[in-house]
Amino acid sequence: MNRKKELENAAQNMEEELFASQYRRLEKEYRNKELRCKAVEAFSQIFSLAADKQKELSWLGICYLHTSLTTGSHEILLSLYNKEFYFDPALVEMWWRPPCFFECFEEDMESVMKGLRSQFPRIWRYEEEFVRRFCVEYYYAATHQLCIDLAGEIMGTEAFQKAAKAENFSAFFGRYQGEGEILWRIKEA
Repeated sequence: MNRKKELENAAQNMEEELFASQYRRLEKEYRNKELRCKAVEAFSQIFSLAADKQKELSWLGICYLHTSLTTGSHEILLSLYNKEFYFDPALVEMWWRPPCFFECFEEDMESVMKGLRSQFPRIWRYEEEFVRRFCVEYYYAATHQLCIDLAGEIMGTEAFQKAAKAENFSAFFGRYQGEGEILWRIKEA
């Protein structure tokens, strides 16, 4: 087995256990109405920006960027597009950092890297980045689930209601200009 695969397997074993605990923590945190409102507020802000521009919306993109992981900002790009999608000449964008999520991730990474360093001599920076990209997928999946869970609250905001939306307005989650998955879709009457 090559070293990269060995690192991945060892990191996965550690991260699965750590993430299970962190996920319970995040579930508990997000039962707090104040924290949920803080998360929904970002979506409300972007819909308000689009309403100010009198833009008809077809898509809400909730995208992670690998550069955000590399820089440690852990921001998610919220983008509103018209029917032209990525070719929209006047898309509306803003950065969002889901409260608590990536603080938990960084705690995990401290533990995972400490464990890996005890098993593997000399972990290089590129190997650490590989492990981080592998482990962050757990948190992207949790963020994906959070966006599904908040859908009703997001659609219930005044800003969402006021925004002009196309007939089949959809929200998706995924990698920026990469693969994504439709989270929810509304059909305007």
